Amino acid sequence: MGSPYLFRIFIYPIKSLDPIEVESVKISEKGALEGDRVFALFDEENRVVNAKREKKLHLVRSFVDFEKEIFEFSLGGEKYTFGFDEIERVNEFFSEFLGYRVFMKKNEKGGFPDDTKASGPTIVSRSTLKEVASWFNISEEEARRRFRANIEIEGVPPFWEDYLVGKKFKIGDVEIEGVNISKRCPVPTRNPYTGEPMKNFVKIFTKKRKEKTPPDVPREIFDTYYRLCLNTNIPESEWGKILRKGDKVQF
Repeated sequence: MGSPYLFRIFIYPIKSLDPIEVESVKISEKGALEGDRVFALFDEENRVVNAKREKKLHLVRSFVDFEKEIFEFSLGGEKYTFGFDEIERVNEFFSEFLGYRVFMKKNEKGGFPDDTKASGPTIVSRSTLKEVASWFNISEEEARRRFRANIEIEGVPPFWEDYLVGKKFKIGDVEIEGVNISKRCPVPTRNPYTGEPMKNFVKIFTKKRKEKTPPDVPREIFDTYYRLCLNTNIPESEWGKILRKGDKVQF
């Protein structure tokens, strides 16, 4: 299993938009990372508006400053800044961009996770990202942006996280439960900055993933090989604890 340790931590303050890398992060309610996906866009029927359904969102660069309580967006060479108390202006910005009314909502109690049954951080090893990047002749950073994991582990071989399905482990003093390997949506098939889809991405990925998955990983965890990154839960006993870069992974 190597000598795994926490290499990088990312939170995604606004669902489907850009990440922020942090040195440490508190475990919040429902086992989410504090600040992760606490904002999301919704349409008039209260359906989430994310990059799965709106690939135009790939064009928006974003930064959220929680201390100053401001949103910063960049689109088409223009920069826009709004305060947390100017949500209606944020709504107008995205409504005009998307062509229909959308509304930003905030949920500090666990955010807006993709998988409500596994609402903890997603985990991937750095070597997995390097391996996948090599299949498509893209950079490690582009692979990172395509798959959007919260926690990156160093010191282990590719697909090491597959072994953690159904297991409990610790990063530092935080206990985590591995739930499943995340079934991917159309987002990883697209250029993370332009939204342009890569031809045959799913076909190539699925073939390579099946070939490269370690032989001793139980095959029953895969209904499809279009899966990557570990979905997790963090029990209530761990809420309030801190994850830090450099923390060791223990079993």
